[in-house]
Amino acid sequence: MGIINLLENEYEIFGARWKEEPHVLFTDFGEKRLRYWSDEQLLKWHLKWRDESFKGSSAVPDRMIRTRDGGYAVFDGRHWVTLHDCADTPFGCEEVGKWGQFIGHLLNASVKQEIPFPVEAKPVLDFENCLEKLKLYGEGNFHNLNVSIVEARKRIQFAEVLQNKAAQTPMPVLEKEISIINGKRIFHFLFYEGGDSKPVRGYGPIRKFLLEWLLQTSPLSLKMLLDEIHSLFSLSEKQGLLLLAEITMPWELEDCVNLLENSSLEKMVEGMNRYERLWEDNRILLKTVTEWFEDNRRKVAL
Repeated sequence: MGIINLLENEYEIFGARWKEEPHVLFTDFGEKRLRYWSDEQLLKWHLKWRDESFKGSSAVPDRMIRTRDGGYAVFDGRHWVTLHDCADTPFGCEEVGKWGQFIGHLLNASVKQEIPFPVEAKPVLDFENCLEKLKLYGEGNFHNLNVSIVEARKRIQFAEVLQNKAAQTPMPVLEKEISIINGKRIFHFLFYEGGDSKPVRGYGPIRKFLLEWLLQTSPLSLKMLLDEIHSLFSLSEKQGLLLLAEITMPWELEDCVNLLENSSLEKMVEGMNRYERLWEDNRILLKTVTEWFEDNRRKVAL
């Protein structure tokens, strides 16, 4: 039986035909997205975070549509296949409250989840390895790189102090990529399209999301977003320290190594220019988030 016939039978959908084979279907009930899973435990994790991370939120996830018998997937002989609603209209960044609710509820659920399979340990920045690989460029006329390395060392020391203060605190387990572009609009709802990758431990995906938000909006908008997140998921204590430590850690150095390694001179210059922009963007992110934490502490003291 072909996949379309299987889905029509199990989900009682009609008029199914490909829009983008093998991932998006036209049906008489709107467009539907297919996801294929070879690991059923990973599928169950994605099912659970979609079901639990949005309770009480005005955001709507692309949950697994249930079959006519209440199942969350069908088996096509090789994969488990899940069916999801999909949308095309970007939600944008104007409605800060809805994004803040989404992230806040997501974090609340992500620090409580039991993970049914091993999750990779939180990444560690290998500063000495970065320095070794960047020696060639440090000896050249790359003044900004030399300055940023000095600053990076200080940031690492501060991040480690924050991490030690929050030792033994459970870290969130999150989708590898959390992005504004995955937020779609269905009427007035934020419809968030999740992925299918293995989850990661730590605040890395949130750091990247906050940087993406800053680059698309402004420092003031980012602080408003943090206010909304904090109203649902407290950043005043150890979880906040972990988030600040993640943002303080100069992950840009690894990005720099990846941009420059095994590159031609032309690519090196292009990579260094990109690195300088990335370094400055992350400095603004760190400054903005640090200011938010300081402002929040003052409010509590008052």
